[in-house]
Amino acid sequence: MVRALSILALMLLSLGCVHEPRRPVLEIHSMRAMSMSPQGLGLMLRMRVNNHHPFDVKVRNVRANVVIANAYQLPPVYADPDVWLAANRYTFVDVPVLLPWPMLRPLLMTTAQSPVIHYSVTGYADVTAVRLLGIQRNDHYLNQQGSVSRGELMSAAGRSLPFQ
Repeated sequence: MVRALSILALMLLSLGCVHEPRRPVLEIHSMRAMSMSPQGLGLMLRMRVNNHHPFDVKVRNVRANVVIANAYQLPPVYADPDVWLAANRYTFVDVPVLLPWPMLRPLLMTTAQSPVIHYSVTGYADVTAVRLLGIQRNDHYLNQQGSVSRGELMSAAGRSLPFQ
């Protein structure tokens, strides 16, 4: 039994190193305003993660940088969703992002002519494959673009005036 598991683990690792099987695909699904604090506007970045493997995969850590409107670098994102993705399925993973108050006004002014504000997310996610074996793969690269409604940000900012 132990030998069979060892052989399976070696096969999975060799596939990952030589043939680079389909990685779990992380796609930006949406971003929306969720909360307000003295530090800024809390946004929730929702990623759709597609697991094309015949085994479960766990997303352990997400480390990313978000640039909004091609000009405003938001504080680094560090999240630990600790979510298992079922084999051959997709799931949504929510990652919190902070838009600091000092950036909000210039952001809204420079995007005044657009109903949406584009953003990009680059970074890394750490994943674990196969619950039983716990094969880990770190630094799964993320590079995605998305957009958020400018009106939603303005509305959320308007509700937060006491914090500004």
